[in-house]
Amino acid sequence: MLLVASVLVACAGCGLFSGGTVVSPAPPTDDEGKPLAESSPLPTATPDGVPLPADAVVVGALMATSGFLADFDEPALVAARNRIDALNEAGGLLGRPVVLRHIDSHTELSSMRNGADRLLLDGVDLVLMTCDAAYAAPALSVLEGAGTLVISPCGTDDAWITGELGQRVFSMATPVSTEAKLLISVLADRGFTSAAVVIDQTSSEAVAVCEAFARGFEASGGRVSGLYRYQPADPGLLEPILDGLGDAGTKSIVLCATRLVAPEEILAPIRAAGHLQPIVASSTMDGDHWIGKVRGIGDFTMLSYASVYTDSPDPSPEVRQVLADYLATTGHIARDGRAVTGADAVEAYIRAVERAGTLEPGAVAAQLERFDGEELIVGPITFGPDVHAAVDRPMRVITIEDPYARYDRTISP
Repeated sequence: MLLVASVLVACAGCGLFSGGTVVSPAPPTDDEGKPLAESSPLPTATPDGVPLPADAVVVGALMATSGFLADFDEPALVAARNRIDALNEAGGLLGRPVVLRHIDSHTELSSMRNGADRLLLDGVDLVLMTCDAAYAAPALSVLEGAGTLVISPCGTDDAWITGELGQRVFSMATPVSTEAKLLISVLADRGFTSAAVVIDQTSSEAVAVCEAFARGFEASGGRVSGLYRYQPADPGLLEPILDGLGDAGTKSIVLCATRLVAPEEILAPIRAAGHLQPIVASSTMDGDHWIGKVRGIGDFTMLSYASVYTDSPDPSPEVRQVLADYLATTGHIARDGRAVTGADAVEAYIRAVERAGTLEPGAVAAQLERFDGEELIVGPITFGPDVHAAVDRPMRVITIEDPYARYDRTISP
């Protein structure tokens, strides 16, 4: 993931990992006061300061469970912990128990370097890293110097691809450049040769995806009829968006936005003004708890890592199991499909270690680089010496049939 603007800080959920128990923020609903199902403990959490077994495989996690990045980091961390639980129940890794040592970054840059130092003192074999490359940077510089293997379950910045963040640094998420290609594919499938692009500036991931889309769409022969940017701090930016969408040449809309801002501040005004063009959205809009905020959502399609919708389950049994475990752990369904990347990160590590026959970071990284169409939970992943992110990760296409979101199909770059 890319750095999300500070406007999100005030509204982030602050789930906590403490004493082996997950308490994650539930999606906002109209039934805000109703109790959720009781959460279950996660025994693999090892509090800071507790001695580790001498033969343990130590997985460190430097991910936010408080502050605005918790909305992105914590779901992937929950899924990673569930996979570690299952691994221990099956006998561990190379016959050794796996211990997760989590340090909450609190979405604070100042916590990252110190957190990396603390994990190194624990002798970590793998570090699961926050989704945000900018927040990860101070920790990555420390871990790179120590030769530590790092996997971000959910880092989408293209910087994760090439190794510029570290030679033993990988990401399991779809890079923004790949997601932009998938958006172009969705428009092509619908026969759209022109599109207006609307960007919610509060998410730099959203900005990067739509800017990459606009460049790629025009390079492929499409026409961007207008590129519009919105900031909550400047509501005057809405008028030019509405005026531009009234252009007769605007046959479709590509939206890269956050669920926090877009439903009420962008989407609702667009539809209320009578602009009914089909909308194709990036995965930053994934989820259905916001749909009720937009009257007459109409023709709306978005990308997702997995279908979390109970009335339209994901076609993959493995994905459904990850989501079922997530529900059992937290007491609520995952708010979007990104949680599955946490399970994929641990699964990729397990396979690389087993093939290497050792925990030595260089040997494990070399095995990761040999992944060629490796079938993981969400789909095939290919890495290489110069490719350390999931550039070919398939994604789900989700359509809205008001008031429900439904799985439509899976597409690949």
